[in-house]
Amino acid sequence: MKVHLPRAVLFLHAFPLSREMFAHQFEALEREGIPYVAPDYPGFGEEPALPGELTIERLTDHIVSRISALGIRKILPVGVSMGGYLMFDLWRRYRSLLEGLVFVATRAEADTEEGRKARYDLMEKVRREGTSPLVEAMLENQTSPATKRNELKMRQLRCMMEKATPEGVVATLKALAERKDSRDILPSIELPTLVVAGRDDERITPPGVVRGIAEGVKGAEFVEIEDAAHLPPFENPESFNRLLLNFLRKIW
Repeated sequence: MKVHLPRAVLFLHAFPLSREMFAHQFEALEREGIPYVAPDYPGFGEEPALPGELTIERLTDHIVSRISALGIRKILPVGVSMGGYLMFDLWRRYRSLLEGLVFVATRAEADTEEGRKARYDLMEKVRREGTSPLVEAMLENQTSPATKRNELKMRQLRCMMEKATPEGVVATLKALAERKDSRDILPSIELPTLVVAGRDDERITPPGVVRGIAEGVKGAEFVEIEDAAHLPPFENPESFNRLLLNFLRKIW
């Protein structure tokens, strides 16, 4: 039987992690009695890979079908990195579902030719060698100095990343490489919008890049979180949870 919820927070995780990266947010929302849903992407966490080619649009449809099956009528997505790309597609095609947007450590731009080639090269490497090279690179590039000093957090990240299947990684890398540029739709976004960057994110989405989303969306709030790089909800959950709960209180 469906449980019809008027609204829920939708957590969309970063690549190549899983819903587990939001464990601290789950605890915070449960204390406040705020409903949430947090799917794993196909091939990540506990979710098996999908057969056939993957696109951002197919991923979005997959997630929306899950939301619909739960009877959720309105969502407020919190998307980290890749999760932000899905949020742009949600705005394009499912905007009636949305009540607000929280973009975290993501960008509106499509990949450059150089970036696209790097993803295709990485796909071939994962096909040959498995996900180990990807895991090592992501552990280095996605984390702040403070996170690197925290052995428990680094072990947790490694465990999440090692759950990703080679099939899921390869299919998702192609979807990321071929995604649309979303800068043109920023002025059309007319929802309460929070944009968050990790102050120490120097390699993937530096704060100046993330800020571009806030500059394009009228009335958006932009915040940098210290002691965090590409994964602010995981790296500095205390600061992130304060931001998120304050934002939710304003809207709901």
